[in-house]
Amino acid sequence: MRRRIGLLGIVGFFGLVAAADAQTPSSTAAAPFDGTYRLVSSAKVNNMYTTKKGLMAQCLDRTPGPLKIVDGRARYTSATGYRVRGTVGPQGELAMRSSTPGGSRPIEINVNGTIDGTGTIRARQISNACSYDFVWQK
Repeated sequence: MRRRIGLLGIVGFFGLVAAADAQTPSSTAAAPFDGTYRLVSSAKVNNMYTTKKGLMAQCLDRTPGPLKIVDGRARYTSATGYRVRGTVGPQGELAMRSSTPGGSRPIEINVNGTIDGTGTIRARQISNACSYDFVWQK
């Protein structure tokens, strides 16, 4: 009798493990967004900014590198060489950032955007000085 109960417990345990594994979302859930996106548009949000010394300076045109997504992880290199990293949500929500030590304050870049069903990413990059709207296409 004890042997049967022990055997039944083992079978039940493996049944629970199989059921839990079947309900675990796969790592390819973000696969529809995976790929390389090329930049098709870049626009300055602000034309001027205030420097650390309090002077006004002009925002330059910027062209970041391609944006790559693999397994829900997004990355691109900014036009100034900073590596921007982040994630893609199940509905195509894009959230990225880069933080690098700077002189008197760290250099922060935050990017938020969305990916639509046609493979178009619309995102805003906000930094300490200038901000940009970017559009990438798969």
